[in-house]
Amino acid sequence: MKLIIGLGNPGQRYQATRHNTGFRALDSLAHDASWKQSKKCNADIAQITVASEQVLLAKPQTYMNQSGHAAKTLTAYYHIDLDDVLVVYDDIDLMVGQLRIRSSGSAGGHNGMESILTALNTTRIARLKIGIAEKQTGTQTVPSEQYVLKPFSKTAEKKIQQVLNEAHACIYGWILDAKNTTTSLA
Repeated sequence: MKLIIGLGNPGQRYQATRHNTGFRALDSLAHDASWKQSKKCNADIAQITVASEQVLLAKPQTYMNQSGHAAKTLTAYYHIDLDDVLVVYDDIDLMVGQLRIRSSGSAGGHNGMESILTALNTTRIARLKIGIAEKQTGTQTVPSEQYVLKPFSKTAEKKIQQVLNEAHACIYGWILDAKNTTTSLA
């Protein structure tokens, strides 16, 4: 079984924010699968099948900075090897329309990913980063903590809709073991 964790913040208040791009990617991937609340794992979960591979989708219901608690519980409870975990999240250092998938690395300043790497005690966790920068990266006019909690502009929202559909190809490729690819979609 593979585990795909989408990062975001729970609750209606954060639903349309840039920081919930990971949740949105999993919602899009889940299609008609039904989400269930797992109190034991502190996450909303759904199961899908991709090319006969069972895939558990999870949206931690902790706040972003505590995502590691759910990741650790999910991997232990479902006996999932860390090589079979993919984390999907927003990246302020990538422009809207860009995707980057990596098999390992640092958190790159993303607190949700840092929480997961710390809880799982490794940097060898695959991740799919979805760009959320609307201007040249690093040039937003508000601090990053505020920027990620705002909704996309109308133009960027249209690009995000396309990118979420394109993210499926990256996720399917990872599921089928094409883990070391990098792509940029403009």
